[in-house]
Amino acid sequence: MSPIRFLEKIILIIVLWGLCSLISLEGLPVSKRSISEVQLMHNVREHKQVLNRQDWLQLKLNNILIPSLNDSQKEQKGKHDGSSIRRLRKGESASWI
Repeated sequence: MSPIRFLEKIILIIVLWGLCSLISLEGLPVSKRSISEVQLMHNVREHKQVLNRQDWLQLKLNNILIPSLNDSQKEQKGKHDGSSIRRLRKGESASWI
């Protein structure tokens, strides 16, 4: 076996070993997190969940139709007879009531 082939095999083994070690370290943290970092990550996740709930609720509330005050006033005016309601002018008495 020639020395060049042997050198190529050794380089290939080193490269493959390096790639495998990088893949195995990908999911592990480099160092342990401190308690404050863990608490911060928990608070951020909780805040995101609250925002997601608020967005969901806002979408649901946008789909609800609420009659406005003007609509209810129009319905009440339509129910009354125009002849039975009369406003008094200045100086008029309410003797007809």
